[in-house]
Amino acid sequence: MIRALTDADNRTRLRPLVLAMLATLLGTGCKSESASPLALSDSPDAPVLAAVTRTGIPYGPFGLWKMTTLKWGPEPFTASHNFINADSLVLQINAARNKGQRLVVAMTGGAAEQYTTDGQFDMTKWKNVMNTYRKSALKKAVAAAVSDGTIIGDMLIDEPEVVKWGTVLTKPMIDELAAYVKNIFPTLPVGVNHGPPGYQWRSLERYTKVDYAVYQYAHWVTQGDILAWRNAVLAQAALDGVRPALSLNILNGGAQDRDDGTYDCTGPGQGGLGTRYPNCWMTPDQVRTWGEALTPYACVMLMWQYDAAYMSNSANQEAFRGVAALAASKPQPRCKRP
Repeated sequence: MIRALTDADNRTRLRPLVLAMLATLLGTGCKSESASPLALSDSPDAPVLAAVTRTGIPYGPFGLWKMTTLKWGPEPFTASHNFINADSLVLQINAARNKGQRLVVAMTGGAAEQYTTDGQFDMTKWKNVMNTYRKSALKKAVAAAVSDGTIIGDMLIDEPEVVKWGTVLTKPMIDELAAYVKNIFPTLPVGVNHGPPGYQWRSLERYTKVDYAVYQYAHWVTQGDILAWRNAVLAQAALDGVRPALSLNILNGGAQDRDDGTYDCTGPGQGGLGTRYPNCWMTPDQVRTWGEALTPYACVMLMWQYDAAYMSNSANQEAFRGVAALAASKPQPRCKRP
């Protein structure tokens, strides 16, 4: 069981004060641009949370949260992409808001087998999971979190171009998923995640309802030519009418180690052993140089994924800070379809 973020005594003391403040605001018609909406819930035990102010391009790794607990920092990170479920969604929203963090959530995340039948994507199974979010408290909480910037967007499906989903998926079908989510959460931006060559998937089709797409870079796809990949991705995003959300595969996206028969990732452009052969970590220089090349074009800048050893490396930390500084200097975008 996940414990609430605010104890009962604090809730009891704060609730009358907050209700009085809310009544005053409603009565005067005043609205503060920097104040976030209250956490809304059908439950009388919903936590009462502080206001937050958000600036810059959101930046951070996949998997920074373990439900309601940060695995790192969060500095210099301001955002993350995380799996979530209906039972813990409000708790994670509240925890992120308290830390001034922004979230890309994956309401229908998890293993592909949960959403496939006989190796093919099963729309009914996907909708059954999405239907667990059809609760008044969740609708209110998500609307508030989108309004104050705590939630950036929701991932519909991860890498539809890969074999684990079978062969039936199309961009119009993913648009159907987008419409289904928007029927529950009308203001929530929704997107799809693509791997390094995934921007080429069904390139003659077009998204019409999907708001954004996460495109993730790894060295092998263009042998380190980040600008060629970026320009191709941005061109496809423009054709599809989606906002580009960009990402680096920091754990498996360095130069691959295929040269001498020894898999050790100690050569040029290799920052350490990846999660599987022949992949290698990105070097600190790659993280910073490639991150700075992509960040100004992204509605959110991500990295796959949080890893304690990688994050603890001091040179990597310096690279993160460099990208974070650039992200903070840019106007705050939205991952909403133009």
